[in-house]
Order: sequence, then structure tokens, then C-alpha cells
Amino acid sequence: MNMNILLFIIIIVLLQLLIGHLWHKVGMSRGVAIILCCLPLGIGLFLMQLFYYERRYPHWELDKAKKLPLKYIYLMTFVEFVALYICIFKM
Repeated sequence: MNMNILLFIIIIVLLQLLIGHLWHKVGMSRGVAIILCCLPLGIGLFLMQLFYYERRYPHWELDKAKKLPLKYIYLMTFVEFVALYICIFKM
């Protein structure tokens, strides 16, 4: 069981680093990207969606340069939950 937890932590850290890079690519400052990188399992994504994107873009009319990295962030968050499921229930 300890190996599963270690593997899960490594996967989460790597995905969070990629998500932090994508936040910076979307246009967030480096400090905000690092803070959001410290909030795993979609917590940072939820907060940014709730307090930033819903207020600035109520109809989600984003340009492609911002929309594509956001889609990748959503997919990586989904992969984090899949990794959680696999590490807890399947191994």
C-alpha cells in the first residue's frame, strides 16, 4: 500500500507542475500559477473558474490561445482523479 501512495504522490506532483505551467501559459502571473499549482485535485481550477473566468467571461468567449490550455488543465485534473481511483481501489 505504501508504494501505491508514493506512486500517487509522484503522479500528482508531476501533473500539478504541468498544470502550473499551463496556468502561466494562459496568462496568469508566475506567483498565481505557483499558488494554483499547490492546490491539487482541481481545487485551484475550481477557484479560478469561480472567481476569475465566470466574472470576466460570463459566456466563456475566450480566444483559442486561452481555451486550449484550459481544456488540457481540465483533462489533467481528470487524470488526477483516475490516478486516485486506481491507486486506492485497483492496486
